[in-house]
Amino acid sequence: MRDALLDFGAISLATKDTAVSAANSIKLGAIDSRSVFSSHRTGRAQAGFEAVFVPSADFVSVDSFIPFIEDSADGSSWTTILTGAQCAGGIKAGVSVKMPIPNDHRQYIRAGCTPKSTGTFTAKTVNAWLEAGPN
Repeated sequence: MRDALLDFGAISLATKDTAVSAANSIKLGAIDSRSVFSSHRTGRAQAGFEAVFVPSADFVSVDSFIPFIEDSADGSSWTTILTGAQCAGGIKAGVSVKMPIPNDHRQYIRAGCTPKSTGTFTAKTVNAWLEAGPN
């Protein structure tokens, strides 16, 4: 299950080696975690919140990317707090990259990716959202 309130949206990766942040941010300070965990549990997240990144095309045709999470106290100045491992293309099935959100995050968080390529880069889209698990 994907909750629209926890959706960062599509991240358009247009230029190789250029980090792109999602247009949507999530104000975690405004979320009542007891409510989210009781009514929007996906069953896949291990604990707390996990960011999930999924390429929108067949992963076999997607160049690699490096996912990251940023946080902010005010929603205007962003700092990268978590960087995932580089996800390589060439896999026939889709892949999701789960990244646990640290407990010491600030008020707002947003997702982003840095596209990588060893050849000619083709613009791609990665969808990102938060999943909620046991608290």
